[in-house]
Amino acid sequence: MAIRQVITFRVQRGAAQAFIDGFGPIIAKVRGEDGCEQYELFLGHTDPDVLVMLERWRDAAAMQGALAKHYKGPDDPSVAFFKLVEGPPTRERYEV
Repeated sequence: MAIRQVITFRVQRGAAQAFIDGFGPIIAKVRGEDGCEQYELFLGHTDPDVLVMLERWRDAAAMQGALAKHYKGPDDPSVAFFKLVEGPPTRERYEV
């Protein structure tokens, strides 16, 4: 069963471009993962400090495999841009 995730990030005021720039290399790598059907980051139109990640995966195993490969924890320097996020992101997961 395919998995859809909608993740909303609120970043510090004026930090959206730094967040996008930091996330860019990871987005490019994840898009190439087996089972990744969509992995896109969108900047809010009415609130430029809100970004939304839309993900679609072939199945939960593909999603979990990519997460394990590309996220080594909050101290990993490749995800230092996550420090720009204010509070925990909201995450909605759907099976489609």
